[in-house]
Amino acid sequence: METIRLAILGLHNHYHAYPMAEYLKRGIPFAELVAVSDEREGYAEKFAARFGAETSYTDYRRMLDRKDIHAVIVTSYTTAHADHVEAIAGAGKHILLDKPIAASMEDASRIARAVDEHNVKLLMAYLLRYIPAYRRVKELICEGVIGSPVSAFYSIRVPLSFIRDSPDAVTPGWYADPAKGGRGGFMDHGVHFTDFFRWMFESEARTVTAKVANLTQKDIPVDDYGIAVVTMQSGAICTVESTWHAADWYNPDRCTLTGTEGEIELHYQKSPQLEVSGNRAPYVGRVGFDWKGEERYEVCYKAILEDFVDCIRNDRVPVPGALDGKRALEIVLAGYRSDQMRCAVDLPLEE
Repeated sequence: METIRLAILGLHNHYHAYPMAEYLKRGIPFAELVAVSDEREGYAEKFAARFGAETSYTDYRRMLDRKDIHAVIVTSYTTAHADHVEAIAGAGKHILLDKPIAASMEDASRIARAVDEHNVKLLMAYLLRYIPAYRRVKELICEGVIGSPVSAFYSIRVPLSFIRDSPDAVTPGWYADPAKGGRGGFMDHGVHFTDFFRWMFESEARTVTAKVANLTQKDIPVDDYGIAVVTMQSGAICTVESTWHAADWYNPDRCTLTGTEGEIELHYQKSPQLEVSGNRAPYVGRVGFDWKGEERYEVCYKAILEDFVDCIRNDRVPVPGALDGKRALEIVLAGYRSDQMRCAVDLPLEE
């Protein structure tokens, strides 16, 4: 297969759909965007015109009937993921799936089964794995710069005013609708960080203790705050905080990774984005790393598209795949269950 002809299904998570389409318009080797579907009248048509797709659809099933489309990027609202993936896999097309994989373990399992049954590839869009600063952190840990990692803290503080379901919207829309988003601020970004912990520590979660609440945004029917302590099977202890109730967009992401012989500070929107402190040269004291322009963040969309295309063309197993999506979701859902039951919750969860 020389060129992978791509479609986008659902423009609900425009934060990911638009930059991916922009990079495809600029040019990704062996890839082209040919179609887009969104059930809202006019959305897909305008999007297709802006990014050079051949055709737009309000009914995604008509799009999936096309034999000349090889793969689909799914950026629809979360509770639609299982239905969409089953339809796409049934049409024999590969899938780049937005986070979270689903809103429930049952739907996550439906997705994993569909991919296996139809022998198609599914790559999860966990973009942190593709940001240069985060990749450098992974390299440093693998090099043993901080010894054995034993703890981590990751926090994102986002104002609700940033959460919009289309570029021109003035309300959160589906993000704050339990029927479409499933949950709220804790799940929204929390699944990025639970995947981050699994990736960095190369370990699964064992227990979760959490508090989830609606602290300041009383007019939405979902949570705006969550914090969880996750004990990994390796013994490492990780804390994740994910919110929609920040006063403004100040320093949304910050992370500390501590090992037996050093520490890493990561905050990709400040400079330096990455600081390393270790017990051996050249990291004695504090050494900073920084990236410029798109390399600070936006290039992650380009990198994940390139990886997805390469998985298809070279018949590689996608990582992170459906199982990774399921495990990251499971930790977050265990956090909600822990808050509800007011106790620690052991993994794995029963479906």
